[in-house]
Amino acid sequence: MEDKKTAVREELKHYGNHVVQYAPDYSICAGCVSCSIMCGLLHEGFTGPGNSRIKVEIDRRHMLHRVLTCYHCKDHPCYDACPKKGAAMKIDDKLGVVYIDEAYCIGCGLCAKHCKFTPSRITMIKDKVRKEWKAAKCDLCRGREEGPACVQYCPVRCLGLSDNSQYVDEQLVPGVKGEEC
Repeated sequence: MEDKKTAVREELKHYGNHVVQYAPDYSICAGCVSCSIMCGLLHEGFTGPGNSRIKVEIDRRHMLHRVLTCYHCKDHPCYDACPKKGAAMKIDDKLGVVYIDEAYCIGCGLCAKHCKFTPSRITMIKDKVRKEWKAAKCDLCRGREEGPACVQYCPVRCLGLSDNSQYVDEQLVPGVKGEEC
């Protein structure tokens, strides 16, 4: 078991600061999707299926739900895949996160295809005027003084910020392409 934890810690060195779901012995996700709702409201001004930058996998059998969000990989494969990088796909030097400038996104989906995770942590959604497809991903609520809305509004406090990934346990890493879930 210790070898597995060491391997997980080694793998997490490749990721930047991100939203994490705490281990079940700390707090269990209730599956209420408040995090997803608040994300949609903050970024889009409305909420609905598929317009959030995070995903909640509801497990009705074991009641262990998972919140899936961008890990902000240090090698930025989504950024590198974008044909409009620097305009549509940008890197916030202060936070170290890749974010999307919707005004320049052409909706090609290459960023989502190059995400290391399955399912991709990048979602294709209709833009704010609901006419064109655009990429959307977690940006840690850049510019919001309170930090990520999903963390602030989680009623069971199962979400937090990684602080160099120290809170992530081995249950949250599965889903990286090439690994078993």
